[in-house]
Amino acid sequence: MYDVTLLVGSFLSSGSPFGMENFDLSSETFYTNNLYRSSRKMYLTFDAALRAGNFMPTKAPDTTVIRVLASALALMSNSALLAAEPGQASQTPQAQGEADADSVRTSEGDIVVNGHQFRGVTTPLRLSIDPRSDTASVTALSGEDISRQTLGTNIDIFRSIPGVQVGDFGQVGIAQGVSLRGWAGANDSGAVAFYQDGVQRNEGSSTGANGYLDINPLIPEVIDQLTVVKGPFDTRYGGPFALAGSAILTTRDTIDNRVSLSVGSYGQVRSVVTLGGSSGETSYYTAIQGLRDDGYQRNSDQKQISSFSKITTPLGVGKLSLSVQTFNIKFGSPGYIDLGDIRAGIISPRSDVSDTDGGKKNEYTGILRYQAGDDRQGVEATAFAIHEYRTRFGTFTPFPQSYTRNKRTDFGASVGSHWTTNLLGVETQVQAGASARHDDIELGRLPSIDGVTIVTPDPLDAYGYQRSDIGFTQLAGYASLGIKPTDWFKATAGLRYDWFDFDINDQAYAPAINSFVDSRVKTNTGRFSFKGGVSAQPLPELTLFANFGQSLAPPDAGRDLVGNPGLESAKLETKEVGAALNLLAGRVNIKGNYYTTTFSNEVIFVGQFPVNQGRTKRKGWDLETSAIAYKSSEVTARLYANYSHVNARDRGGNFVPNVARWVASYGAHVDWLTGTNGNLIRFDVGQQWTGPQSLDNPEEVRTKSSSRISTKLSYDIPSFHDLKVWTSGILYPGSRFDEFGFTLFGREYVTSLPRFRAQVGASIGF
Repeated sequence: MYDVTLLVGSFLSSGSPFGMENFDLSSETFYTNNLYRSSRKMYLTFDAALRAGNFMPTKAPDTTVIRVLASALALMSNSALLAAEPGQASQTPQAQGEADADSVRTSEGDIVVNGHQFRGVTTPLRLSIDPRSDTASVTALSGEDISRQTLGTNIDIFRSIPGVQVGDFGQVGIAQGVSLRGWAGANDSGAVAFYQDGVQRNEGSSTGANGYLDINPLIPEVIDQLTVVKGPFDTRYGGPFALAGSAILTTRDTIDNRVSLSVGSYGQVRSVVTLGGSSGETSYYTAIQGLRDDGYQRNSDQKQISSFSKITTPLGVGKLSLSVQTFNIKFGSPGYIDLGDIRAGIISPRSDVSDTDGGKKNEYTGILRYQAGDDRQGVEATAFAIHEYRTRFGTFTPFPQSYTRNKRTDFGASVGSHWTTNLLGVETQVQAGASARHDDIELGRLPSIDGVTIVTPDPLDAYGYQRSDIGFTQLAGYASLGIKPTDWFKATAGLRYDWFDFDINDQAYAPAINSFVDSRVKTNTGRFSFKGGVSAQPLPELTLFANFGQSLAPPDAGRDLVGNPGLESAKLETKEVGAALNLLAGRVNIKGNYYTTTFSNEVIFVGQFPVNQGRTKRKGWDLETSAIAYKSSEVTARLYANYSHVNARDRGGNFVPNVARWVASYGAHVDWLTGTNGNLIRFDVGQQWTGPQSLDNPEEVRTKSSSRISTKLSYDIPSFHDLKVWTSGILYPGSRFDEFGFTLFGREYVTSLPRFRAQVGASIGF
C-alpha cells in the first residue's frame, strides 16, 4: 500500500536537484532536468497504485504536496514534446499524458501513435479489450478534444474524425447523417454502430431508416471518450449496423461543479449546469442542459431540456455505475425546399415547406454497468432500459403532409469477460461475451393535413396508412483470440453470431379495395460474422496492419418482412491494408489505408422513401497527416490534413446515391500559455470539404463540392474559478445547399444552411 505523502516526498528527494520551495513549472530548465524523470516516475507509480487499489491515504497531505502532485500530473497530461525514455516510442505532446498511463500496463513497444487527436492515443500492438488497440484504422477523441470543437449540432462531434462525411439535414429533433467509407448519410446514420456505455443506440425497424441513430440527447460535457473504428473489424462492437464502422462512447465518472452559458445566431441560447460530489469512494454528478433556438429557416425552432446523472461506487474488486438520461424536445421542421425555386427567386433560402410541420420527442434511458479487472483479465456486465416516444408531421414536396409515430421500449443485458495468459511461450488474450435485447415497438404512419391526422383514409390519399406492433428480439455471442508472439507483431481472430426474431402485427390500407389489410408475421434470421487482423512494427516508426471483417444489417420489420417474411439479414464484407508512420520523434504522423467492401442488399432513403440499390461494392483509400509545426515552452501549434476517396457503385455500375466521391479536411490547433499563472489561449480552425455526390440512381443530378469552415477561440483562467470564455463561428464559403439533398420527379430538394453563424459563451466553476 502507498502513502501519497511519502510517495511524493520520496520521488522529489531522489533524483530532483530542486527542493520543494524552488519547484517552478515556469522554469525553462524544468523541462530538461531530472525533475521531469522523477515526476514522470512518480506519476506512473501513483497511477499504477490507484488502478491496483493499493493507495492508502494514511494522513492528509499538506497543500505543498498537493500542489506538487497536481503540477506533476498536469505536466504529464499537457506538457509539450519532452525527451522520451530510452527505448520508448515517442508521442506527440498532447498524447503524452494518456500514453504514459498506458505504459503502466503494457510493454514499451506497444506505444504507437496511430490516428489520435490530442489525448486519444491508439495502441494497435497492445493486447487489450479497449477498441483503441484494434489493428484497424482507429481514431479516438477525448472529452477535451470534443470541447475544442465548434458544434452546430451534436452530429458535428464527428466532423474532426478523418474520412467522416457529415450531413446536416437542417431539420430539428431528428437523426442527422454521419457516415464514412462511402456509406450514405441519408440513412439517418444507420451505417455506424453506436454504443454508449456498452449499450447500442441504433434503432432497428424504426419510422426512420433501419439503424436510425439520434445522438441529440447527448450532453457533450459528460463525454469522456469517443472511439471510432473504421470498418466492421471489432468483434464486440462490429455487429448489427457496423457497416461503415463502430463508434464507442463512454461517459465520465466524475465532473466538476460548473455553470456555462452561450448565445448564438438566430436566437440560440444554451445553458449547462453540472453538479458533482463524492462520499467516501462513491462519486456522483448531474448535468442539466437547456437549449432554445429559433433557427435559420422559418419553422426551425426548438426547445429542449435534457439531463444526465451518474453514480459510481466500488463493488467487490470492481466498480458499479448507474446512469439515468432524460431528453425532452419540441421542434418545428422546415423541410427540404426546392433548389430551382430558390435560384429563380421564387422562395427565400429561409423558407419552409409547411408551418404545421414539426414534432416532439421524449426519451428516458437507464444503464447499470459493472466493470472489474484490468487489461489482463476482467469482467463486465451491463443492463439497460430505454423508453422513447416521438412524433412528427412532415411534408416531402410534392407529396402532402404525413404523420409518423414511434413508441418503443427497449431493454436488455450483456456480459463479457477477457483473460490473458502465456500459452506455449506466446502472450495470448481471449475475449468472449453474450448479449440479449428485446424491443417493443409501435409504429404509425398516417396521412395528415395542417397538423391533423387522417384516421379514416381515402383511396385518393397519396400517402399510405400503416400501423405496426413489433416484437424484436436480438441475441448475440462473440469470442476473439489475440496473440502476441513478439513485441512487434500481433494477430487477432474473432467470430460472432447474431440472431433476430420478429413478431409483427401489421395493419395497412389498400386503396385498391378501400379497406384495411391485417397481417401477422413471425420469423427469424441469423448470421455468423468473422473478423481477423494482423499488425506489425518492423521499425519503431512504422506500423503495418491488415484486416478482414464481416458484418450485417437485420431486415426492417415494418417495411421488409411484412411483404417478404423469408428475407435474411444483409451481409457485408470488408478487406483493408494500411500503414502508420511516426517521424521526427513523434512530431509527424502519417497514416494511410486501402479497402474494399461488398454489401449484399443496400437500401437508401430518397426523401422518406426507401429505394433498394441491390448488391453494392466500394473501393476507397484514406490518408491522414498531422504534425507539431511549432513548439516552445509557451506555444504549441499542431497542423493536420486528411483526404479520403471512395468509389461506391451498384451491380450495374451506377454510383450509389448520397455518397460523396471524396472528403477532405485541414486545419490547426494552437495552445498559447500566457505568463506563469496558467492562463491559456486556445485557437482552433479547420475546413472540411465534401466532394460531389449523386442524388439519384442512375445519376441525373449531382451536387457540387461544398465546404465548411469552423473556428473557435477560447481563453482559460484557472486561477479565477477556472473561468473559460470563448467565441466560435461556422461559415459555408461556397454553396450552402449541397450538404444534403435528394431528387423527386426531376426536382432537387435541399437543406438550406445559414451562410454564417456565431456563438459566444462562458463557463465557470463553483
